[in-house]
Amino acid sequence: MKKLFISITAIGVVFFVLSLFSPWVTERFASAKALRAFKGQWKNTADGCGFACKDCGFVTSQKAAFGRKVEIEFACGLLPADDPKYHRRKELFVSFLGTVH
Repeated sequence: MKKLFISITAIGVVFFVLSLFSPWVTERFASAKALRAFKGQWKNTADGCGFACKDCGFVTSQKAAFGRKVEIEFACGLLPADDPKYHRRKELFVSFLGTVH
């Protein structure tokens, strides 16, 4: 019984450490997940937000505990001009499970 407890504890520690560093959440994976989730939020909105502007989309990402922070740039509504002053930025978190928050 004691060996079983030690084995389960060891597996739990390994899973925790792997999840903490989450090497499978690469920049490419995280940016794709973040962009897809953002597009999904605005899917059924006629004049919503999107990436159809100059230099919009994925900006940067940074490793974080249990995932990766991703910064995106987008524009909303009808723009008088495609000028960066009308663009917005948002930071999203892609977890080690692949969920976007």
